[in-house]
Amino acid sequence: MLHLLPWKWAGITPVAKHERAEDTTPETVRISVASPVYNEAQTIEETVRGWVHFFERLGVPGEIVLCNDGSDDTTGDILARLSAQFPQVRDVGEPNVNRGYGYAISLAIRECRGDYIVTIDSDGQFQLEDLTEIIQALDGAPRDGFVGYRVRKQDSFLRVLADRCLNLIVRMLFWVRMRDTNCALKMLRRDLLQKLHLESNGYPFPTEVNIKLNALGAKLTEFPVQHLERTGGQSKLKLWRTGFQMLWFLVYLRMRLWVWRKKIIREP
Repeated sequence: MLHLLPWKWAGITPVAKHERAEDTTPETVRISVASPVYNEAQTIEETVRGWVHFFERLGVPGEIVLCNDGSDDTTGDILARLSAQFPQVRDVGEPNVNRGYGYAISLAIRECRGDYIVTIDSDGQFQLEDLTEIIQALDGAPRDGFVGYRVRKQDSFLRVLADRCLNLIVRMLFWVRMRDTNCALKMLRRDLLQKLHLESNGYPFPTEVNIKLNALGAKLTEFPVQHLERTGGQSKLKLWRTGFQMLWFLVYLRMRLWVWRKKIIREP
């Protein structure tokens, strides 16, 4: 079930567990941020510091779980320094291995301990501030989750066009009534998100989450988010390669959900 907020609300393999910060227990974390990081040395420090200050301003206990996905620039050093300075920041990645966007964010999600998990890209194009009113109203209107839709995607014409075509295909194939089926910014109940059988190693990950939550009948609310231009670094998305991978993955998901609905397999 999907609701729309008023405009003003302007194949994974098992991974080893990592050590957790001693002074932050599961009982004290309200919101977890999960984010993959790959070669974002130019912007990652400003981005993470902004997230830390967001929780401080809001007065909400939060943690930031990052997954360094084999960066070969100075990203790893920056994350190590930030983790040492802020006990609520953790890097749970495998610094010498690049496994892909979906794998990295899945690993971060597995290590989250908050009541809700926020998934967000680490390139600075999304802001946690778009979740301010939602977080402040959580106790009054509990939901399974909140999914963002980009008011205006800041990208090249071809990428915007491809994204709109993807939205149309997903709506037709899976009956997903969402404005933006591939928006990375979401906030979902931890118990719900961690139980999902998520398989994408790459960029189809946000779409896979939406499709499977929709199939399970999750009560989701849409909210508008601002999509900002990059201030540094380069996009890792290769348009044509990613597009073909996405189409093949959607065909696979369609077949998997059909088999699940026939009760041949246990989970979507």
